[in-house]
Amino acid sequence: MMANLFAIALTGDKRVFQPGDTISGVLLLNTNKEINLRGVRVELHGVGHVRIRSGKVTYARRENYLSFQSILLGRAPFQNGSDVKLQPGNYNFPFQFPLPVSALPTSFEGTYGSVRYWLDAVVERPWRIDLNTRTPLVIVERVQTRNPEFLEPRVKQEDRMLGWPCCPSGQLHTKARIERLAYCPGQEVKISGHVNNESSKTVIGFEAQLVQTVLYKAPEATTRKVTEKLYILKKEQELAPGDQTNVELDSFVIPPVQPTTKGFGCIDISYAIRFKVRVKKAFNTEIIFPIVITTVPPSAEPSVDPVLREHIYIALANYLASRAAAELDSDAQEATEGERNTVWDGSPPPEANRKYSGSFRFI
Repeated sequence: MMANLFAIALTGDKRVFQPGDTISGVLLLNTNKEINLRGVRVELHGVGHVRIRSGKVTYARRENYLSFQSILLGRAPFQNGSDVKLQPGNYNFPFQFPLPVSALPTSFEGTYGSVRYWLDAVVERPWRIDLNTRTPLVIVERVQTRNPEFLEPRVKQEDRMLGWPCCPSGQLHTKARIERLAYCPGQEVKISGHVNNESSKTVIGFEAQLVQTVLYKAPEATTRKVTEKLYILKKEQELAPGDQTNVELDSFVIPPVQPTTKGFGCIDISYAIRFKVRVKKAFNTEIIFPIVITTVPPSAEPSVDPVLREHIYIALANYLASRAAAELDSDAQEATEGERNTVWDGSPPPEANRKYSGSFRFI
């Protein structure tokens, strides 16, 4: 065996980064024989990819976000020069890549596409198979809202006639209230409502849902939309015809998910909170609050010294890893557009009072 060890070791074993951070580490190589090589290099890549099959045609879109390389020994590919002989032993090759401060889309794994970042290390050898190793990374974009309207309570009302036009069953009046429209992972969501049942139907329960909608954009205006319920909160409570009641649902926290992303790259991600009234033998009533998910609390000042909220981002990295594994087990070509449940059941990350700086995308 030529190389007993060939691996990338990141500084502090850190795998979650933000724009403006520096990715650093060492390339570890242990060889028990002399190696004749052209060069040793580490490459940093970031790619967004969407692939949609429509009939017999497959539409694919690829976007490059990062493409850097660092030559650690020898020469770059296709560069003239002499080969290098590496004697048996242990070698540590340090490297670093400063990430641009401009916005980078957050890592994502989905049915029809992904946003991925990774490090490749290569030992290029003449007339032999190269040595390769890869380390995936997670990049989380800094997103914050400064729109004061997103931080105010919102109330919506839905008045709906139950039954059919030929045989109406009476009206169901539903009002729902949410504390605000902007959240970051770890923050608490409180939703309440009031229901006045003037119909002849019986209300059998209430429900709150956190919903993620992903829009995949391929060439030729080909798109696919997938909606997932990330969190479902149910309350079983009957409301007889002619009665009314206030509805207080348990609060829940925003799980570690990607921030809202619209008009940025080949994948748009949006979120909503649904307040649903379940009616026996009738269509349910639903009130939808579009919300934005940020990575920085609205009250944080981006001008002070940065301290990353690692507990949230590591949870997001684990979430992405589980999503990636799930997608590898499924056939993306057989996926259908529509809605599915992928309820996150991990422990909610606690919100911390931290400070942030760097490049932000404001919503």
